[in-house]
Amino acid sequence: MKEHCCIFSIFGATGDLANRKLLPALYYLEHEKHLKDKFSILALARKEKTNEEYRKESYESIRKFSRIKINDDILNKLVSRIYYKQLDFFKSEDYEMLKKFIESISEEKCSHCERIFYLAVPPSIFGTIANNLKNFRLAERQHEHMPYNRVMFEKPFGHDVNSAKDLNRQITNVFHEEEIYRIDHYMAKELVQNLLVLRFANSIFEPLWNKKYIDHIQITVAETLGVGGRGDYYDKAGALKDVMQNHMMQLLTLVAMEEPKSFGIEDVRDKKVKVLKSISKFSKKNISKVFVKGQYSEGFINGKKVNAYNTEPEVSSNSKTETYAALKLEINNNMWKGVPFYLRTGKRLQERSAEIVIAYKKVPFGLFSNLNLEKNMMVIRVQPYEGITLNFNAKVPGNKLIIDNVNMDFCHECKFGPNSPEAYERLLYDVMIGDQTLFTRWDEVEHAWKLIDNLTESSKDEQIFLYEAGSFGPAEADKLIENDGRRWVVPQKPSYADLLDKQNSL
Repeated sequence: MKEHCCIFSIFGATGDLANRKLLPALYYLEHEKHLKDKFSILALARKEKTNEEYRKESYESIRKFSRIKINDDILNKLVSRIYYKQLDFFKSEDYEMLKKFIESISEEKCSHCERIFYLAVPPSIFGTIANNLKNFRLAERQHEHMPYNRVMFEKPFGHDVNSAKDLNRQITNVFHEEEIYRIDHYMAKELVQNLLVLRFANSIFEPLWNKKYIDHIQITVAETLGVGGRGDYYDKAGALKDVMQNHMMQLLTLVAMEEPKSFGIEDVRDKKVKVLKSISKFSKKNISKVFVKGQYSEGFINGKKVNAYNTEPEVSSNSKTETYAALKLEINNNMWKGVPFYLRTGKRLQERSAEIVIAYKKVPFGLFSNLNLEKNMMVIRVQPYEGITLNFNAKVPGNKLIIDNVNMDFCHECKFGPNSPEAYERLLYDVMIGDQTLFTRWDEVEHAWKLIDNLTESSKDEQIFLYEAGSFGPAEADKLIENDGRRWVVPQKPSYADLLDKQNSL
């Protein structure tokens, strides 16, 4: 059977995402022999640039940002697959030119090629591009025996549920749901994927993964970085829309979902959506007891002084946008009723960390009740120092009965090496083979937005608290959890951290 030519088109190909992530990921796929012989990369952007200029820039970007050692022959082979075309996304005549160009490099009619469209552009342009792809028959709805066409795009997918619905309508006017790949790169991180294996492949964990044994769960996504060059976007979004609505909801659903019938794409997605539907709604009456928002003031990160948020470029000097959010929520189902989930995320915090803490209840028998033992915990580190720590009580050597907390650490890199696929390497490969498991279905997006819209509306009159850059957020966030007799677990380096740091510095 004749092999179809695959055309991978990047809209916004001169941007940071393409240079830092997409091109190095494509190099990795070339290195691993995952690209077909008839695979071409079509780089599209508004900037006036020759094909040779873009190829030279791509060569340099891949050399700079590739996580694996460069092989010159492989790099030259990949670069030879790249074609650059200047394209005004709003000019319909440019799409006619694009169609002719695809047919010239593929030596096939456009409809006979496999087509992947990566929209590395602002969401406001999605509809314009999709409509033009449809009008010029660059993207036709897939039918049996036809080559596939697929579209990929990044968050933010809208700014509330209504705008998300409008964007989705524009996209689904052109593409079937099974052709749409909504990216949340957190889903491609190894420890996130490992969550389901950890839970459902181990009899020592899953039977205890419920309200009978778990006291509470904490999910933290902390950044030391500020807003960088994203001030204009971030001041309209804030922590809730930038991180909570997507990354944190994905982590939450994987932690809280019931066992699916299978690891089939739709079975897993169905269980994730069920979690979102089960989250109790917020109200203005009790919002101050379950939600805290903050904004960073000036401070020090790694010994270097950093500016306050409201003095960052493109940020309003009287901005009320939250750069920190701490949230307590409850999942109103039989599995989790009564178990609080505490979520927090923020910028300019003391440590960069993404982790999930499973805090177990105290032992139900009283043999050591007079010793006030620490609760058992499991800490799942998504980044950095990917791994899992199991925290439990053990006797200190000696004649007296003294019990102390000890850790057992699983180091992902120590076991499997440093070359696990990077998120975009995995995501691009999955699109090429048609696997949507790590991508977000529309109803996941919709229900996550409904939750955030409800939270935003309920908290619009709430005070925003300042916190010093380099701290772990406002004191009011500590009170939120301490009022329940609990405390935030401070992210700590595991026992293997120094070894990894030393290896990675070589």
